[in-house]
Amino acid sequence: MPQIVEELKITYRDILSLGESNQRTEIFDGELIMGPMPTTYHQLVQMNIGSMIRDYVNKRGIGKVFASVDVNISEVIVLQPDICFLSNERFSINDGKKFNAVPDLVVEILSESTEERYRTFKFREYAKHGAMEYWLVSPEKKEVEIYQNSLKGFQLVKIFTANEIMNTPLFQDAAFSVKEIFL
Repeated sequence: MPQIVEELKITYRDILSLGESNQRTEIFDGELIMGPMPTTYHQLVQMNIGSMIRDYVNKRGIGKVFASVDVNISEVIVLQPDICFLSNERFSINDGKKFNAVPDLVVEILSESTEERYRTFKFREYAKHGAMEYWLVSPEKKEVEIYQNSLKGFQLVKIFTANEIMNTPLFQDAAFSVKEIFL
């Protein structure tokens, strides 16, 4: 009788055993995904959008903004969004090392090598596990897609282009200059 071999899956404990790294490390259904550090332009866009959200959040005292934090969805799904917002009401998911659930807002900056994964797997996982909003930022197109979670998963709210001022259901009174994200 042939033996059934259980598929080997990488876990969050396995990642922790590697120690800190300069590589982005995520786990997609037990599969280890490691990539190089983002380009300098990607990092500039990340800093710009992170600063805008941080300034907005800090002025209102409504939570904190993080970059590249581990979001532990399950033992075999650990994601690292480019930027995320965690409200004061949900701050208990932050154990000081990682988030033990998805944050309120997840922002991902698209690149040729990540776009498919961000539009499929991450899109589905963040929606299924309760992120309120998901932003996909395209440095190439100079636009920001805003999705809001609903009973049907993420629904497109609007695609903001470089000449627009952006607000979202989560940040209704915001006036983010899309153009300044890409400077």
